[in-house]
Amino acid sequence: MTTTAIPQETRSGPARTLMMPNSSISPVLTTPRRLSPLPYAHWAVASHRVFLGLILLRAHALTASAQDVSTNPVPSNGFNQTLPDAPSSSRAPESKSFADGVGTVVKTIGQDEWHILKAPFQKKALIWDALVVGATGVLIANDESVAQQVPVSWHQTGINISNACTYGTAAAAGGIYLTGLITHDEHAERTGVLAAEASIDSFLLYGSMKLIFARQRPYTDNADGKFFAGNFSSGSFPSGHAALSWTIASVVAHEYPKLPVQILMYGLATAVATTRVTGGQHFPSDVFVGSTLGYLVGTYVANKDKHVHDPPPHSGNRTKRLPNAILEHVAFQ
Repeated sequence: MTTTAIPQETRSGPARTLMMPNSSISPVLTTPRRLSPLPYAHWAVASHRVFLGLILLRAHALTASAQDVSTNPVPSNGFNQTLPDAPSSSRAPESKSFADGVGTVVKTIGQDEWHILKAPFQKKALIWDALVVGATGVLIANDESVAQQVPVSWHQTGINISNACTYGTAAAAGGIYLTGLITHDEHAERTGVLAAEASIDSFLLYGSMKLIFARQRPYTDNADGKFFAGNFSSGSFPSGHAALSWTIASVVAHEYPKLPVQILMYGLATAVATTRVTGGQHFPSDVFVGSTLGYLVGTYVANKDKHVHDPPPHSGNRTKRLPNAILEHVAFQ
């Protein structure tokens, strides 16, 4: 048994050293440096890292499971034989398995982004494009007047509610995933992974749009919400909170299509979109485009691998047919 000296940084003084035991079978654990709480503007980045970690872990677990089956087949002769442990030369190194998992995630996200970006340019999607663009234009024309009517006293309450509800949607997806791991429920695990995948898809899209449009936030520079104003670090258009919450809500609601679940998830997402405006953080057009983007991305990810199992788009009552009708006309191919 040996000891390893580990330097640790602190806020109030120079680095101090921790002595920790070291062995050949346990890794050396370092004490993390204390950091200040995440800035409000960057909370979403942290949540996406958590979701990405879940996907990587799941992909790695699936790869390792497949390797175990291929390299350790079950004996078919019915005899119990005790064999000494021996290293398998055919088993891929664990680092390669992790790299394969990362490659699978990158490929999947890339395919998603390509299909989503192509979708609005299909001929059968033009009518929906016109509706969304028209509604966005009307909202942009009235953004400034709406922002000026929101009392400043509402801002902090709106911010707190929007943050809480956004964290709530993320916690719901994470809780479903963890429950699936504990109970070995493949559907719950799949739902968590799909929520993570859709969140990354959505983040890449709305993050790129924020950089491109660089719109001013409300209550800055006379609150007129100018586009291409150089606000690259925290652009207002579209709303990231609205996009993320609607993305996760859409995935969960499609995977568990029960009315109470749909009311809960879409209610949380609606609360986020509304309070981003009453909190003075976004204009109405920002949350409309963010919500629309999030819903469509979440719906696509939840349904892309199971169209063959869906009922015909014209079956059932009109309320239940509406989402299928949208997917039928706005096909991600």
